[in-house]
Amino acid sequence: MLRCPAVQVLLLDLDETLYPRGNGVLARIDARINSFMTDRLGIAEADVNAERVRLRDRFGTTMRGLSESFTLDLDDYLDHCHGVDLSDLLAPDPALRALLARIPARKAVLTNAPRAHAAQVLGLLGVAELIECVVALEDLDYEPKPAATAYETALQRLAVEPRSCLFVDDMLASVQSAVRAGMHAAWMAPPGSLGPEDGSHHVIHAVGDVEPLFSRVFTRSA
Repeated sequence: MLRCPAVQVLLLDLDETLYPRGNGVLARIDARINSFMTDRLGIAEADVNAERVRLRDRFGTTMRGLSESFTLDLDDYLDHCHGVDLSDLLAPDPALRALLARIPARKAVLTNAPRAHAAQVLGLLGVAELIECVVALEDLDYEPKPAATAYETALQRLAVEPRSCLFVDDMLASVQSAVRAGMHAAWMAPPGSLGPEDGSHHVIHAVGDVEPLFSRVFTRSA
């Protein structure tokens, strides 16, 4: 019997979703955020980590908290924090490329990172031409996931209904927000994590798990 896709778009987070957790990319960016806060804003080095926690808890992201507390040029901030060479941390990933090529859906990226960072990561991984669309922080009017507007913007850009989209992210809050937006969603969770009792989203542990999930759940007979 013919099988045809019930999900038309595979919408992927970028950092620590398309490449493994803890490979050094986010640690390098975190160090740049800290240096911005100390060198540009005059926050004591000893206070930076606690201040970042406070800002994230109150405003959702460090960037948004800083923009509420200081006169901040967001593009300058993003360029400082993300404008770093990652070629020693990321390399072409033939397995990822083959995986994306096999999945019978449009592929797109929704990231809280700026567009230049997304371009660098996708280029270094060797998969840029397989991604139809990148919805980056600038496209979200600097209102990052898990804000509901992030998903609205992505769906509008892709011209797709929520139930025709599978969203994958390593952050649980972002996955839960995608579910509220009406999408199918999968949490790329740490080992040992369990799925929700209500079955509202799926749980996977590596990007390679997307393919069997897609084949098992997101196809229908026609």
